[in-house]
Amino acid sequence: MDSIDFASFLEQYSFKDEWRIEHKESGMNNTTRMVTAGNERFVMRIYNNHKDSGIVALEHEILDWLQTKALPFQVPLPIHNGNGTTLTRIEDGTIASLFRYIEGERADAATERHVYLLGRAAGELSAALSDARPSRQPLYSPYYELEETYAAMDEESFINLSERSNELLARRESMTRLMNERRYLKPLSIRIAELPKQWIHGDLVFNNTLVRDGAISGVLDFEFCTVDVRAMELAVTAVDMIRPGRGDLLDRIKLLFAGYSEVIRLSDREMELLPAMMKLRLLDVALHFAIRFKDGLDADEVLCGIIDQSVYGCEWVERHADGLLRQLRA
Repeated sequence: MDSIDFASFLEQYSFKDEWRIEHKESGMNNTTRMVTAGNERFVMRIYNNHKDSGIVALEHEILDWLQTKALPFQVPLPIHNGNGTTLTRIEDGTIASLFRYIEGERADAATERHVYLLGRAAGELSAALSDARPSRQPLYSPYYELEETYAAMDEESFINLSERSNELLARRESMTRLMNERRYLKPLSIRIAELPKQWIHGDLVFNNTLVRDGAISGVLDFEFCTVDVRAMELAVTAVDMIRPGRGDLLDRIKLLFAGYSEVIRLSDREMELLPAMMKLRLLDVALHFAIRFKDGLDADEVLCGIIDQSVYGCEWVERHADGLLRQLRA
């Protein structure tokens, strides 16, 4: 990505002062750069995952609409370029966008206050998105349509990836476990699909949340915004906390649920199916990165890490499903 001529993007914008670019941490799906022009700061986002202008246009429509809502935190504000649009391309078709910089540091799952704040932010964002009616249709499938979404990465195709390297072969048993979970979730996905639906962020995790002065200052990365069951927003956030070595996970998740429940109270049916939704998220991530690996976008070590995390997460949810429901109903 460093081979990209970032200047070719920025030349399409009007700045009051001379600009300069700084490296900024990037996620797996996108690359970001900090842009400073005089006293103003911006974030340039390069979309690595796709070159689909429709996905970005929908994301920006949602973001523009959220600017009108009385949220206690900021969401990214897309900046218009010289052509009057918020999508900028270079010759190879790569898409980038420029946003106003939002002050804050990444939320940390190891900080109890941040956990509670993220739970509340998930509820506040969900409440705001409940009446969203963008002109464009969702372009990402809901999590409960996992089988349709990943039809090309069926059980056999997934397991056969283990033959690509010794590291993956050592995880063949783990890959089989994930496919067992996939079969288990098929009938549950039908029940999940019957739950209340609305627009959701779809990837509301700690790394997409900023904290400043003891409060959530910003929620980022609306690329995967789609229509799904309402409770999936909370399931995605809860899964992000499940990591090896965190012995007080149930207590932390209780804080997350407490913050969320101050804004939204899930129905009994939503609560009952939340553990299954958490597993759906874990399976979705594993299959997403399996396709990235198959397409040559990631090294095998990336997929190995995702497989390890997904198996750990599914097993943790299985062991603690009753405890999760108790925390939800508290």
